[in-house]
Amino acid sequence: MAVCETKSGDWRDDKTLAECMRHMLKNEIMCDVTLRVGEGRTPMKAHKYMLASRSPVFHTMFEGSMPETGEIDIPDIEESTFNNILAYIYTDEIVVTNSNVTELLYASDKYMLSKVKQDCEKTLKKTATSEHAAKTLQTAYKYHLPDLLQESLHHIEMDTKKCLLSEHSFSLPIECVDMILKSDYLSCSETDVCQFFLKWTKAQCDLQKIEATGQNMRNLVGQTLYQIRFPVVDMDFFSKEIANTDFLSSDEMIAIYRFQYGIKTSIFNNNKRGGPIEKRQVHTVTRYTDSSDFYDESEGTEALIFQADTDIWLKGVNLFPYNSYETEINFKILDETNEEIIVHKTEKDVNYGYDSPQLIVLPKPVQILSGKEYTITTQNSTEGMYYGVDCSHSVKASDCDVSITFKNSPMCTGISNVDEGQFAGFTFFV
Repeated sequence: MAVCETKSGDWRDDKTLAECMRHMLKNEIMCDVTLRVGEGRTPMKAHKYMLASRSPVFHTMFEGSMPETGEIDIPDIEESTFNNILAYIYTDEIVVTNSNVTELLYASDKYMLSKVKQDCEKTLKKTATSEHAAKTLQTAYKYHLPDLLQESLHHIEMDTKKCLLSEHSFSLPIECVDMILKSDYLSCSETDVCQFFLKWTKAQCDLQKIEATGQNMRNLVGQTLYQIRFPVVDMDFFSKEIANTDFLSSDEMIAIYRFQYGIKTSIFNNNKRGGPIEKRQVHTVTRYTDSSDFYDESEGTEALIFQADTDIWLKGVNLFPYNSYETEINFKILDETNEEIIVHKTEKDVNYGYDSPQLIVLPKPVQILSGKEYTITTQNSTEGMYYGVDCSHSVKASDCDVSITFKNSPMCTGISNVDEGQFAGFTFFV
């Protein structure tokens, strides 16, 4: 008689730690807390130990001076979102998409899950450079994401009219509108800015269910009114859309009309906006004072850490190219977490020669935040190179109050350090 083989062994066999944790959660093995999630208060069981190990909020909830007992209500997070959060807590895995990013960002902010929050920010950065930049700006402001906020503002400066016509712009909080209107670098006319401001103000009146009278609108916008540069708005538009309302006082309107005849006013800014960042003055820092003799053993990674004492927009990098038959130069810039913020590839310019640095202009300016360390890297060739020597560890621009400090990078396997190397300097906007 044939013997029937039966499967033996334990469910833990051949499973990774993450797989075991997922199994414990899914099968409610030894769970010791019940969470009531979403509007329907769906019960979801979990382990206090796991929740507290990943979230300081849960740790305080269970081990603080007034620990929670019994079931815990979480009505503000839907079940599907909380399932994703639990999957991350138990397995370190999370998938952030355009459709779930807002919900995950809220949950990760609430429970102080920094890794999930970072992944959400990466996904949102894709919309920061689109016509939806206004929505991303609002999200960045709400969840205290300064890098994302600045990137959104920059794109709004670059493509102001399109961004301000987006449906998302009319639901912006007044703090975000104020940020936009403070910019000297909006790429549209002041009349366009004024039109947006009036439409936004009327939309806010509708949201608050108040009549959009001039006085109600003025009360709603407060001091943000003075961010509009009324003296340089088209006077036909001003006369038809603003002068016949009580949005401005009679003294303010008189001052605006007097400005048309050369009489300056201190009530409103009367300077035209300067356009996008790329139209600002370019500044340069150069860290080397001389170049080396030809160096023939340079294969490896050249890397250097740099830090600015003021927020800047990096326009280009001065780099000594390596002397090889390859025609491309490749480099990366990484942030403090070693996240790539730019990967750039460009052709070598033979007009520079190999014993002098080549200015490599980036496809778009990259924001460098003050006080943060960034790393620039490039790969070298066995064909060798020239490089800068007698370099300064800290350099101040000659025509603005910006200093950039350099540090050795542990990523470097070549010759670049604070005293010498391929990285000759930077060009930037302030």
